[in-house]
Amino acid sequence: MEYLPPKSIATLGMIPAREWVVETWHGGVSALHHRPVPVDGRRRLSILEFDEPALVLGSRGLDSELRGATTTRRQSGGGSVWLDPQESTWIDVTLPRNDPLWSEDLNRSFHWLGEAIASVFVDLGLDAGTHKTDFLGEKGWCFDGIGAGEVVLSDRKLVGIAQRRTRRSARFQCVWYRHFKESRGLERGSSRGIGWADAGLDCPMGHVRTLVVSKLIAA
Repeated sequence: MEYLPPKSIATLGMIPAREWVVETWHGGVSALHHRPVPVDGRRRLSILEFDEPALVLGSRGLDSELRGATTTRRQSGGGSVWLDPQESTWIDVTLPRNDPLWSEDLNRSFHWLGEAIASVFVDLGLDAGTHKTDFLGEKGWCFDGIGAGEVVLSDRKLVGIAQRRTRRSARFQCVWYRHFKESRGLERGSSRGIGWADAGLDCPMGHVRTLVVSKLIAA
């Protein structure tokens, strides 16, 4: 399945130079991951919708031995991720290099984003925060480790964030789960991942996503 052009685009914000473009894409996971990074100098929040589960390998991760599943490789860093349309939410956030939210420090560059998303889960009643120290855990799978700025609940990873930088912009790829699950056949039992419903939060997936989008475009 190829990706479709954005089915809706809304420009929001009070300051013309810092308005957000909010768009929704629908397509196959591989095609969505290989969309070109925008270079129009605008903040952009992309909601990615897909119909079939897929295994997404990190830019430097090893090939998977999983058979019978759609597999693709993303260009951002980090470990492998299992995406399930019934349990996963995926958004991309793109910043131009001259944006006030930009940080040349790679670790610090994640903090504003993680803190904004964490505040949504706090408002919903979870004791969420962000990881601020060195990388913790293993790097083979995204939710086996916790990196700077990622959203945590106690010592569990609630939201994974990966980044791809170009000369003109940065794309942050964010994934979280209702019920955290690993790909069938690749369960390891050592993951640090947790879904917000696993933590006792009872609300629709779309509601959580809407709250996150609203929080981010207020940044």
